[in-house]
Amino acid sequence: MMMLIPEAWDGNESMDPVKKAFYEYHASLMEPWDGPASISFTDGKIIGATLDRNGLRPSRFVVTKDDRVIMASEAGVLPIDPKNVKKKAACSPAKCSS
Repeated sequence: MMMLIPEAWDGNESMDPVKKAFYEYHASLMEPWDGPASISFTDGKIIGATLDRNGLRPSRFVVTKDDRVIMASEAGVLPIDPKNVKKKAACSPAKCSS
């Protein structure tokens, strides 16, 4: 993911030089993709998510009482009985949890 959706590294004087060199090297191999995205990932037990570095794509999630997680850019993408909602929140560039 670091190659395809890199952090803003060019001109970032506070970034670790080794990390900056990683991004600079891979910039010659991969065209940077800067489109809005909500990126989610899991190891089968824990779910994580982040927004693209600009935080342009909204990302909302619902955790149901029967342990389903529904994440989408728009609220109400699936009909969910409000009685079955355990948590719901929206991701922001700083935080993606409730």
